[in-house]
Amino acid sequence: MPEIVWPLAAILAFDGALLFSLSWAYYSPRAARFRISPKTSMAVPAVKRLQNIALNSALSLVIVLGLLYLMAPTMLLGKPDSVLANLLRILGILVLYDFAYYGLHRAMHLKALMRWVHGLHHRVHNPTAMESFYLHPVELLAGISLLMGCIWALGPVSDVVFLVVFAIHSTLNIVVHSGLTSGVWWMKPLDQLMVKHNLHHRGELDKNLASLTPLPDILFGTAR
Repeated sequence: MPEIVWPLAAILAFDGALLFSLSWAYYSPRAARFRISPKTSMAVPAVKRLQNIALNSALSLVIVLGLLYLMAPTMLLGKPDSVLANLLRILGILVLYDFAYYGLHRAMHLKALMRWVHGLHHRVHNPTAMESFYLHPVELLAGISLLMGCIWALGPVSDVVFLVVFAIHSTLNIVVHSGLTSGVWWMKPLDQLMVKHNLHHRGELDKNLASLTPLPDILFGTAR
């Protein structure tokens, strides 16, 4: 496990820089034409919003490191694996997580969970990257635990697989909440994910529930 800590710290540092960069870019006049919607992000006072975001940022670090410490003996292979094996496991974990998260997210929209847990995140009607961390701690714990569980289910995996999956998950979660599109043709699939998630926050609560790809939404009839 010690060997994985520094690469993991580098991923977290990159994501932190990305979060602040995209948040700054959203409010920059130069990025106005890339905004998905000009509407106000949310009505919650800035201090209260930043307190929640700071708490969840710190809590996510504790949860990730804590689960990694507890699960490492059975989740991590402890030695390098072949390139093909790594690629197949990365793909398998991402597909499994995408469908598992779809189920979790759909359940979060049930009346009780929406009222007491997921509804907090939906106070954000026009998200920016910063609001990717504006959520209930229970939802944060559930999401990270689900990712770790998917890795464990298809493990044990090499350190490379864990780091790549974690990097894709954490980075994409920030990007899809950015409220921005790139305007670059080769990033159109990613832009579509941003637009779809923005529509979900703006009122299409029963649509676009998947996290990484639109595939679960397409298969279950919730794509918008």
